[in-house]
Amino acid sequence: MTDPLAEPTERATEAWFVHRGLPHFIDRYSAREDVLTRAWPLLATVFFLEMFGALNFDWPAWLNVAAVGGGLVLLLGGWALTNRARGRPLLSRPDQIGPVEVGAFVLLPAALPLVFGGQLGSAAGTAVTNTALLALVFGVTSYGLVPMTRWALNQVVAQLGTVTHLVARAVPLLLLFTTFLFINAEVWQVGSSLDFVSLLLVILVFFLAGTGFLVSRIPTEVAGVMDQGSAGLLADLVDGTPVAGLIGPDDPVPVDADLSRSEWVNVVLVLLFAKGVQVALVGGLVGLFFIAFGVLTVTESTVLAWTGSVDVLTSMAIAGREVAVTAELLMVSAFLAGFSAFYFAVYLVTDETYRREFFNDVVDDLHRSLGVRAVYLAARQPDPLADPR
Repeated sequence: MTDPLAEPTERATEAWFVHRGLPHFIDRYSAREDVLTRAWPLLATVFFLEMFGALNFDWPAWLNVAAVGGGLVLLLGGWALTNRARGRPLLSRPDQIGPVEVGAFVLLPAALPLVFGGQLGSAAGTAVTNTALLALVFGVTSYGLVPMTRWALNQVVAQLGTVTHLVARAVPLLLLFTTFLFINAEVWQVGSSLDFVSLLLVILVFFLAGTGFLVSRIPTEVAGVMDQGSAGLLADLVDGTPVAGLIGPDDPVPVDADLSRSEWVNVVLVLLFAKGVQVALVGGLVGLFFIAFGVLTVTESTVLAWTGSVDVLTSMAIAGREVAVTAELLMVSAFLAGFSAFYFAVYLVTDETYRREFFNDVVDDLHRSLGVRAVYLAARQPDPLADPR
């Protein structure tokens, strides 16, 4: 490497990975120092709001005020003691969150309703809720799901022409197939008979099945971009990134360490999010089409004949003709939108031409990220030919 990895460049590169939803590309990525510390503002807010767990509505107001004050003292005291045990200033923001901090977050708020009023059920519920919240926050923060979603949406906007071309080719055939389902009485009977929760479960089944098809293809796509080639090609690949200039055309090619399990999961999630946004976009467009088509073509009497009931949400006059938006229409349109997204995902994975167009854009971006990773890991080593791991 031509230059060592200076601290500003290292921080900029790691922020670059996080921005693209690839935080696990950071070397020695730590749950204690890199994950939960990023979620500290949210956890601290929940921690202090839960001091109201000391409230007991059977008590007079002054006693509840005293209980909340006592709860605040207990929480602040626990925070201060935890910091003291870590050798930090008493009320400082933690630079790492380990078992002590996690235990304090789960147990201290749960102790409030137990100490102030003996509310055992409330204490147990608080402990379970905090544990579940920690698991959720860890998953979302660890894999950068928020920046990953933002990156995926930016990908769709940046490649709007490609997405529009793909949709223009795939949607007409899809609409031709699903329109025959839409004007089928049995489909209306099935769709309209579902309650909201059942409909969500059906759409979830479509989502999981489509996700399975996409995931089955991702390892093959990733395998084709692991080889970085020559140093000259790698230098071009990382141009415009924080590690640009750390490798020249005549430098040795860095050893590209195999992806760890967590990195593989991260890569799969990134590709899945990017492609999932496009698939969801197609499903949403199909659903909107059927709502508009149904308003113009499916009358209240037709809905009543097909389903045996009709729930009119709103009605309007279009070109002198009274039309209505019914709950049954929305349910059937949502059902077909979920089915269409599933059909689109399967078709894109099984059709060679569509698959190539579908994956190429995001795979190119992944290739760039892998190149940055290779240079970044090698720059952290004194010997550029050494295995960075």
